[in-house]
Amino acid sequence: MSIVYKIAGFIFLFALKISVWSQGCSTCRAQIINSTKEDFTVGNGINTGILFLMIVPYIILFFLFRKQLFRFFKSLNT
Repeated sequence: MSIVYKIAGFIFLFALKISVWSQGCSTCRAQIINSTKEDFTVGNGINTGILFLMIVPYIILFFLFRKQLFRFFKSLNT
């Protein structure tokens, strides 16, 4: 019975429109809405938003695990 559920789920996922999956992040959407047609910096704004969304979690993880990171790099030097 579980194989039937897997096949049905597979067919259901491919039956959805692509627009359902392409919602986008709020930073990208705000940048596109605020831009004008003559503004060529939309791509730069979207790239900045993507970099911001990528970098912040790594900064948070660094502050959470900094003791373990320093200990790891000290063990590599010895």
